Amino acid sequence: MEMSFTILPHGHIENDLAWNVAVPFPASVDNRNPGAEWASVPSFSVLIKHSELGYLLYDTGSCPGDEAGRLPEYPGKYFPFYAKRDEFLDKRLESLGLTPNDISTVIVSHMHWDHSGGLTFFKNTKAGKNVYVHKDDFSYGLTVTHQSPETFAGGGYFKQNFEFEGLTFNLIEEDEPLGEGLEIVTLEGHTPGILGLVAHLKSGVYIFPSDAVYTARNYGPPDAVPGIIYDTLGFKRSIAKLRRLEKRYNATLVFPHDGEQFKTLKCCPYFYE
Repeated sequence: MEMSFTILPHGHIENDLAWNVAVPFPASVDNRNPGAEWASVPSFSVLIKHSELGYLLYDTGSCPGDEAGRLPEYPGKYFPFYAKRDEFLDKRLESLGLTPNDISTVIVSHMHWDHSGGLTFFKNTKAGKNVYVHKDDFSYGLTVTHQSPETFAGGGYFKQNFEFEGLTFNLIEEDEPLGEGLEIVTLEGHTPGILGLVAHLKSGVYIFPSDAVYTARNYGPPDAVPGIIYDTLGFKRSIAKLRRLEKRYNATLVFPHDGEQFKTLKCCPYFYE
């Protein structure tokens, strides 16, 4: 079995750092008004090339238009998203000589807008019939968006992202292998359910926890709870599970929104092998 992966950057999001790390600069008697820090965090997906499974995609980035008014006022004001048209998924694949039709499987870590928007490119494709999502996250997001009169609800779910045509969602509840050297791990905390991914390459093992752990600062030790969180105890359980996996495999964690780590990563067209 041969496997490699490449990182596909999809622009960046800006926001108050306190959303990523709760109370990053607590006030004190000596500094009663420490102020806020405006952060810039990456958005990306991971393209996996597997000798038996073909091309698989972990996360999809955003939907074109999210950078130009598709997002409602609330996320657009507090989480502005910046991307050029050639940074969206279809163009990133094109730069590698691929199209969405070349992808066999899509694993969506969770259905928040910046991870699921690229599903729009998979109408009437093989991968569109083979989309993996966490059952708890999908159920929660579907409920809050379709009970709300707004198009954006639940802190990060976009109603339209559940309504892209021609998609079949496989609902995952437990850890499961995708194929030799590649496994889905279920996590929690950020939303009711997250699909993480473990890739066993010749060069080492890589773990992608998605937003279960935003950054190395959240991971610690000591771990630091994010400001955006569905379940703090679930976050703690995810940290413990990831630490067990990291120790078992001597693995490298690749965090989804860590600007400092992202500077050290090699992106497409480079493939980790």
